[in-house]
Amino acid sequence: GISTTTAYPNSTVTVTATITDVNYAYLGHREYKGDAFTKTEMFDDGAHDDGAASDGVYGITIPTNASDIQYYIYAENTDAGIFAPRRAEHEFYNIILTADVVINEIMPKNTITASDQDGEYDDWVELYNNSSSSVDISGYYLSDDETNLTKWTIPSGTSIGANDYLIIWLDNDTMQAGLHTNFKLTSGGETLFFSDASGNPVNAVPYPVMEASSTYGRYPNGTGEFIRMIPTYDAENSYSTIGIEEKEATATVLLYPNPTRDNLTIVTDFKSNVQYEIYDLQGQKLFSDEMKGSANISVSDWREGIYLLVFPDQGIVRKFMKQ
Repeated sequence: GISTTTAYPNSTVTVTATITDVNYAYLGHREYKGDAFTKTEMFDDGAHDDGAASDGVYGITIPTNASDIQYYIYAENTDAGIFAPRRAEHEFYNIILTADVVINEIMPKNTITASDQDGEYDDWVELYNNSSSSVDISGYYLSDDETNLTKWTIPSGTSIGANDYLIIWLDNDTMQAGLHTNFKLTSGGETLFFSDASGNPVNAVPYPVMEASSTYGRYPNGTGEFIRMIPTYDAENSYSTIGIEEKEATATVLLYPNPTRDNLTIVTDFKSNVQYEIYDLQGQKLFSDEMKGSANISVSDWREGIYLLVFPDQGIVRKFMKQ
């Protein structure tokens, strides 16, 4: 099994994995999609938060900054090597940083979702307080510039109640009443930084190219990974698979075993190659390939849960469960 300690911003996190019959293992980790993975050797020597020496548990401690961490593990012996997840670096696990107040939802292209006190549809960010008491964020900062993390200072007297939300307008219009920053976001994708009163980043959230109809938010609310989602302005983040519904189709698509633990077999009556994709319920595409007739894929290292098999050109969707 693989486990991690609780990860806080600007600290460290320890990753351990139970691995047998290996003589070398490493952790591949990065903060931003598109970056190369850094490879750090893992040890079973009792000196890397891995328990006792030679007990089959490998460990390594790495620094954290302000971004969630994507990682995978590789191990090998003289005969073979194996990745977890199996399709690393195309698939990876996530370490979500823990903090009281976090960036919870970003809308960089707002046209109809919500307006400010002057009726303007501007960019916005939603902060969320995960804690059970109010948090004063006076003097904290927001920025879209890594070289200037103190670009906009949150005004004195600004606090977020326990398990509550705060909207800040990212509209480059500080003359308006309320919380309005001195910068705007781009819908073409960039990074939004939230820093404490000392200028230390608490959250750095890179978001992709965004359409006007969607936001980039945490799911589950406050503590989860960031995904594209239907806007939930000043409210708990929820998710629905937009445009992906299981429906009847003229073609035959059979899945077995379902539920499955290790392998999934897909049988169709398609006479030519067709594209198929697999999504989790958070809308993340995990797998994509072509098939004709039947296909078999390994899901042994996937998380337990429900997944969607999608044939996009045929408009066919089927659900299956990984146990």
